Amino acid sequence: MTTRERVELVRDQGFCVVPDVIPESEIQGVRAGILKTADEQGETSYFAPSSTVCIAGLINYNQSFASYLVEPRLTELVISLLDEHYRVSFTTALVNHPSQERGQWHADWPFLQHCGARIVQPYPDAVMHLTCLFMLSDFTPETGATLVLPKSHRRPFNPTGESGVDKFETKSDEKHATGSAGSVLVMDSRCWHAAAPNRSEEPRVAFAVRFAPWWLNLEVLRKDSFLHRRMVAAHDKPDGSVPPVPWTVYEKLPHSVKPLFHHWTEREIPVPGSSEDAC
Repeated sequence: MTTRERVELVRDQGFCVVPDVIPESEIQGVRAGILKTADEQGETSYFAPSSTVCIAGLINYNQSFASYLVEPRLTELVISLLDEHYRVSFTTALVNHPSQERGQWHADWPFLQHCGARIVQPYPDAVMHLTCLFMLSDFTPETGATLVLPKSHRRPFNPTGESGVDKFETKSDEKHATGSAGSVLVMDSRCWHAAAPNRSEEPRVAFAVRFAPWWLNLEVLRKDSFLHRRMVAAHDKPDGSVPPVPWTVYEKLPHSVKPLFHHWTEREIPVPGSSEDAC
């Protein structure tokens, strides 16, 4: 499938799957690292079923996946949808254990209507944020491949707001987003999706990386920022926050990946080729 065809799928259906982004020879190593990090740092999330272990700010604990964020086909797709000056908003590990129950329908930030920082519905029909789910297990109906609702991203609302939608209702047109380990599910973050029951005997392991265009304000995700205090903390809202990336972590990232994270560092980074860079 070409990049153009994948772009059309995301625009029309709300999602597509890019296969083999992580080479088969590397999958087990990345998966083992994510599971180890989950054991050490994982916690349950307000937004996920109780049997799902999440790690917010994953990049701070594990950088084994970093190089795959700039895999050429994925990069071409993201640029086609968001323009070239995009950046990472969230990195999150997701371990869905056996016996996990079905989750609720939702869209992702910034379309979560119960959050303090959100694009209020009815929101405009435009691609403003992408959710990329990197599969470290085979995503099948048996293992709990994410449930998606095709074309739901074109609706000006989602079930996290006052929509009259049953968040746990089975939809006649819902489908599992399936793929082999190493594939990436790319969704318009408006697309309705839900955790599916894991009926296998092994955890379904993945990590989510979300991409934002340059103009989307991410300052509200900084816990110590004025916007976070004003829009989130002051109203006791359940919004997540993104921890800064320590300089020691940033320096370890591949050169091609660093531009995706520079805004999360605690240091000012000169623009390459500028007078500041030459000093």
